[in-house]
Amino acid sequence: MTDFDEQWKKVMGEEYVRKNKGIFDFTQKRVEEFKKLTGLEDNGLDGKICLDAGCGPGRWTYAIQQLGAKKVDSFDISSEAIKLCKKINPNAYVGNISDLKSNPIYDFVLSWGVLHHNKNVRDVFTKVSSQVKEGGMLHIMVYNKKYDHEYDGYRGDTSIEKHKEWEKLSFEEKIKICENKVKTNGGDIHGWFDAFNPEVSLSFTPEEVKEWFKEEGFDKIKLMVKSHFNSIPTSQVNMNGIKS
Repeated sequence: MTDFDEQWKKVMGEEYVRKNKGIFDFTQKRVEEFKKLTGLEDNGLDGKICLDAGCGPGRWTYAIQQLGAKKVDSFDISSEAIKLCKKINPNAYVGNISDLKSNPIYDFVLSWGVLHHNKNVRDVFTKVSSQVKEGGMLHIMVYNKKYDHEYDGYRGDTSIEKHKEWEKLSFEEKIKICENKVKTNGGDIHGWFDAFNPEVSLSFTPEEVKEWFKEEGFDKIKLMVKSHFNSIPTSQVNMNGIKS
C-alpha cells in the first residue's frame, strides 16, 4: 500500500470521517469553499474543459462540476482515492502527475496540494502548466515555507529524512500524533495525516511560486486566500494565473 493509499483508505474510514466533520462530502459548502480559494464565481467554469490533477477523493472535482464545467478530467496516484472520486466522476482514473505530456486543451487546471509531494517540483509544475490552453487558468496550492516549524520536521527540506521515523510507527501511533496536533494547533485528523504521511513534503515561498508562473508564460498572477478549513492559517501558497 502506498503512502497515499493508506491515507485515503484508512483515514477515510467511517470513524475518522466522522471526526473530519464532512470535509470530503460533496456539498454546496465545498463549492463555496472552492470559490473562496480560487476567486471563481457561480457559473465561472460554464462550458469549460477542466483538469483536476491529483484529485484525491474528488471534493474539488465536485466543485468544478457545480461551477458549470462541461467536462472534468480527474486523476490521482492513489487507486483508493479514485474509488471515492468515481462516485461523482465515473471517468476518474489512476495516473501520476509526473507522467503528463504536453496537452494544452484545458480552460482550467487545478493541482491542489500535489506538486510539493514530488522531489522535482519545478519540472512537475512545467508538466502541469503544459495542460493549460492560451487564456486558460492554472490554480495550484503548495506548502508555504514560512510555516514549516509547525510540522515537526515533516514538512520542508527535512521531510524525506523525517519520514523514515514515521514509517516505523503503527497506524494507531500515527493517528495519535495527528489527534494531538488537532488539540494544540487546530485543523483535523486528515489534514495532519496528509501533512505527515507522504515521503516528500516540500515547501516554498510565494515569491518562488510566482516566478514559476512567470517562467511558464502566465500573467495576471494572484496570491489568493491563504487558509482554508483544513489548515493552519497562512500555511499555504494558494495561487493562480492566466496563460498568455
